[in-house]
Amino acid sequence: MASTKPIPDLRPARLNALGAFAASIAHEVKQPLAAVALNAQACMKWLEQDPPQLDRARAALGVVLQASVAAASMVRSLDGMARQAAPERGPVIVDDMLRDVLQLLRAELRQQRVTLTEALSLDLYQLNADRVQLMQVIMNLVLNAIEAMRDVHDRPRAVQLRSAQLDGTLRISIADSGPGIPPALTERVYEPLFSTKPGGTGMGLAICRDIIQAHGGQLWSEAAQPQGTVFHLSFKEYTLWTPSRS
Repeated sequence: MASTKPIPDLRPARLNALGAFAASIAHEVKQPLAAVALNAQACMKWLEQDPPQLDRARAALGVVLQASVAAASMVRSLDGMARQAAPERGPVIVDDMLRDVLQLLRAELRQQRVTLTEALSLDLYQLNADRVQLMQVIMNLVLNAIEAMRDVHDRPRAVQLRSAQLDGTLRISIADSGPGIPPALTERVYEPLFSTKPGGTGMGLAICRDIIQAHGGQLWSEAAQPQGTVFHLSFKEYTLWTPSRS
């Protein structure tokens, strides 16, 4: 009599995968949607002025449109990642991409009373990359920095965003003045579904590292001085951008 083996129940694994994907969508989409809400409120405020501040309202509506497009693009990007589709690569001027992300986050930075310092020096450097995915990573890291400083009241809440060419690589760094990451958790924060934040999905940094590694880059963190954490992204493959002459 032939022995029979029990058929493994694949439902828990499928449910875990579905839960992870749902958490990914929730984590990514809520960021541009927050920009939509904050800038829509700002637009209403400018329109209610007497006389209406039309230029400011128009600028806020521009961010609403940009954030809406970003949300839709991020959903498509996550869907592609779930299907293990290759990134949609194209030339991405590094500092232009960084400024687009900051435009979506200005209102959040003001609302959380966070001072932003920019030191961008990669205007003439470009990556062959998926622009939407890189924006996802930078947005995640800046929002994580803001979140890390929510309970900071004894010093300024500050985020520093830097881009530079160092030792033959392009590097982007995001630093905060929060409490920092305990050394024992430095690598664990990249594990899917692991989070140090109450109510966190534990998907942000896991997605970030997957995206950067898929682009041939590296993502890591270290302690900032005198307080906080700094996340670094580095890319070895890049080209110089030459402005076209009309």
